[in-house]
Amino acid sequence: MSSRPQKSGKKIFRTTFTYYIPAPPHRKTGYREVEFDKIMQGILQTGFEIESLSTQATGGEYGGLFIVALLKTNSKKVFETDLKQDLHDRFKLSHTHSSPDFILDEEEDV
Repeated sequence: MSSRPQKSGKKIFRTTFTYYIPAPPHRKTGYREVEFDKIMQGILQTGFEIESLSTQATGGEYGGLFIVALLKTNSKKVFETDLKQDLHDRFKLSHTHSSPDFILDEEEDV
């Protein structure tokens, strides 16, 4: 029996999803990034699968973490889903970060 993958004839559609999480204030214990969890759960529920996930930390005064996910699906309808639409509305996220120490762009005084 051959261990080579069988061609199913189905086209695989791929797209990337990039998300930035600002670095939290220094703490003694870890914490769960609930907003990112909600986004990823929503993406998976739309029919995408995560093919790969990578991270890149940034340092300095405004450090944080870039997360890049390569998503795939066999469905053209799922692929054409607009993941660019407002994530806050789509996945029912809060408009503020869970930490009051963060100032989001829309909260800054101009």
